[in-house]
Amino acid sequence: MGPTGLSHLYEGWAGHQELLTSALRDLTPAQLALRTAPHQWTVWQLAGHIAGTRAYWFHDVLGEGDAAVRDMFRVERSTVPGVSLEDAGWEDDESRPRTAAELVDGLTRSWSLVHECLRRWTPEDLDLTFERRSWTHSRGWVMYHVLEHDIHHGGEISQILGSNGRAPLDV
Repeated sequence: MGPTGLSHLYEGWAGHQELLTSALRDLTPAQLALRTAPHQWTVWQLAGHIAGTRAYWFHDVLGEGDAAVRDMFRVERSTVPGVSLEDAGWEDDESRPRTAAELVDGLTRSWSLVHECLRRWTPEDLDLTFERRSWTHSRGWVMYHVLEHDIHHGGEISQILGSNGRAPLDV
């Protein structure tokens, strides 16, 4: 359980993490390649993006956790025009689709990073601010931004799975 002031947020987010990893765990490569439209990301790209975004914001911006978790989402090349290697993640190398096992591992490892912070932080800790590039955000803003990002892309995964005969996330 997280700190008293963050426990409801923590429990709900942890539940979403479990729904997401459970939905992905047994998907075949063909199911991971499903997408809503040709110009939209696949299930594997969405899941990789969720995990990599957690690592980016919590490690690169907030300075939390082991660099190895962040580094696991880096790629050697991007197949997306205009995306630099510094900013590229798993989802940006379409020539290297990720497996269900890799996605579950990435989500689990990035969740451990988030989990540790939510377990440790107090409501007062959320006011601490961080500067990156040309902006300043509070720890609370980053936490909420990553949570809404998880929910948004998790919803896309749920819709793709449900539209293709798989069980959607049971939220």
